[in-house]
Amino acid sequence: MPPVKLDHVGIVVKDLAAGGAAYATHLGLTVDSPVFYDPIQKVRIQFWRDGHGSRLELIEAACEDSPIAGALRKGGGLNHLCYQLDDIDAAVQDAVNHGAILTAPVAPAVAFEGRRVAFLYFRELGLVEFVEAST
Repeated sequence: MPPVKLDHVGIVVKDLAAGGAAYATHLGLTVDSPVFYDPIQKVRIQFWRDGHGSRLELIEAACEDSPIAGALRKGGGLNHLCYQLDDIDAAVQDAVNHGAILTAPVAPAVAFEGRRVAFLYFRELGLVEFVEAST
């Protein structure tokens, strides 16, 4: 596996505004991005940052058949960890070769200026997102 860098932690929330307000009030996080609509994932997302630069991605279902709708029905919360890497294709192939399940194909993401992302499920790790590093 090539070296990776934690990009963000994905959190499913019922409502972006209310979720963001809670993280701001209780943990002092600040808004780090506009709200993005991702038509591929059928979600609205917004990034928040703490005082040390760590980022949270708050994720809201945009429709009832959003991939995160099931997580929301269970109360939401931690959804995934996202890691940046240089060669997403090689990393995905390596992960699949080692038993990971590709849950969503490699695709460009609006929130990452078209850089590609992939979602994989690892039996030992849960859901993990890979995102191409900025060039």
